[in-house]
Amino acid sequence: MLNLILALSSGVVGGLIVAMMPQANHRLRNLVVLVFSASGMVFSWRVAQMVFAGESVKIAGEFGGLAWSLAPDPLGAVFGLIASTLWLFAAVYSFGYMAQKHKQRTYYTFLLISLSVTLGVAFSGNLVALYLFYELLTFATYPLVIHERSSEAVKAGSKYILYSLSGAGAILIAIVITYRWAGNLDFAGGPILVGCLKPGLSWLLLLFVGGFGVKAAIMPLHRWLPAAMIAPTPVSALLHAVAVVYSGVYGILRVVYSVFGHELMGQLSFASILPWIAAFTILVGVAIATQQDVLKRRLAYHTISQLSYILLGAFTLQPWGLTGAILHMISYSTLKVTLFFCAGIIAEQTGETKVSRMGGVGWSLPKTMAAFGIASLGMIGMLPLNTFWSKYYLMKGSVAGGRWPLALVLIGSGIINALCFIPTVVTAFSGERVRSDTEQGGRVALMLAPTMFLAAISLFIGLWPGIVWSGVQAVVDWFF
Repeated sequence: MLNLILALSSGVVGGLIVAMMPQANHRLRNLVVLVFSASGMVFSWRVAQMVFAGESVKIAGEFGGLAWSLAPDPLGAVFGLIASTLWLFAAVYSFGYMAQKHKQRTYYTFLLISLSVTLGVAFSGNLVALYLFYELLTFATYPLVIHERSSEAVKAGSKYILYSLSGAGAILIAIVITYRWAGNLDFAGGPILVGCLKPGLSWLLLLFVGGFGVKAAIMPLHRWLPAAMIAPTPVSALLHAVAVVYSGVYGILRVVYSVFGHELMGQLSFASILPWIAAFTILVGVAIATQQDVLKRRLAYHTISQLSYILLGAFTLQPWGLTGAILHMISYSTLKVTLFFCAGIIAEQTGETKVSRMGGVGWSLPKTMAAFGIASLGMIGMLPLNTFWSKYYLMKGSVAGGRWPLALVLIGSGIINALCFIPTVVTAFSGERVRSDTEQGGRVALMLAPTMFLAAISLFIGLWPGIVWSGVQAVVDWFF
């Protein structure tokens, strides 16, 4: 229990310390951010080790007469590992990216607090705790979205709040109905609604999927996501690869396997439509991405597509499909953070934000574009990158579930991904070779180091997928 408390409290305690520190003391503040980000990661790993070993880790209580609990299972442990590990990379990257920017104390305060709230989502043991932390995440990340305080940022923040609270309203209604029908909201002990065959179950599923689908960016609930690109690049990386969007995806996984269960889901008419909604989002999202000239917007629409890969695997209701979904949660997050980090370095060091103007950038930023190229191959699903394995199991799950056209959707999306990213890399290395010291200096080194390291991790997992297999298998065994 102590490890769970320390993991959850690291971000909040660190954020409060940063909030009380003088603005001018940059080195001490960065040290505090580094220590508490690392603490959150270390204790999250300790919690995950205990969960995978079969130990019970739980904190419980009451809130307004409703029982809540923090009791991570293998799915929550995997999400916690992804979030806490990538948060440390984003913190180090931020030291370079934010070095010459304003409102750094506010930025780091809410960055750390958001870490704790995200881990609260991951480690939730019932729907009450999940809902509370899910709502808190909206408000904790809002100051990061509007960090620039420009009219465009405030507008994007308003859209983010409107979409998020609307989705949360649908979730709250669904939770009330679930409690009335089942009298229980705990994830432990099997699906909450097991054996509860009622006429309105498809409508209940629609409320849950619609509510969590806002943050998961299922089309047409995705419009807040491209607007949120006004945020600083490290925030965009966390929003699009870890905190906000994964909390939505995680919520849907919880609904499918912890609230309804794969057997009950197989009996619902609406559940049979969900894989095709995910397939539509996969194809349309990446198709729109190819039309975006601003690199961060291209990555935003591409994110919308990639998140639905995870949902597609979950909606197959097959062990192989869920295997692919969890593998993609791990693999996609490392690659997408790498791509956003590269976009930030390009914008900061050259001033270029549009793909059409990136000619020659590769010669001045060779290491950055090498990392971008590696991550691009991963997004296509090519060996030896880690996403090859997730897409393989997603296709295997689709065929096992009797929906072989979904495998063709995954192949088609891979081709469109190639059209989305390969021309960007080719453009960057076109034009006259010009020697430059653009990648020199301490500030860019702090941004480049985590970027290169994440690209290397993606290659390592692709070459040795067995390193994450035990965690993935633990999740599948838990639900099947």
